[in-house]
Amino acid sequence: MVNPDEQKLKKLRWRCHRRGIVEMDIAFGTLLDRHYTHLPPEQQQAFEALIDEADLDIMNWITGRREPPDRYRELVTLMRDSTAVTGEGR
Repeated sequence: MVNPDEQKLKKLRWRCHRRGIVEMDIAFGTLLDRHYTHLPPEQQQAFEALIDEADLDIMNWITGRREPPDRYRELVTLMRDSTAVTGEGR
């Protein structure tokens, strides 16, 4: 039998890697793999909601062109600081 937490992560991983912009696939996948399990429950819920936002809005938040909603501020900062977003880790 599959652990419910593992099943949830598997579904989230699929959603993170099926976006319209490859940079968003990388940013979401990296955040999921590195940080999701360490986030408090309210931030995990915000992450799950963030996945439903438009890629272009998220890209504008990450690049600083627009301020993210307060609910997503910490998550966007994690994405922005990720080496996958900056390209430093490749």
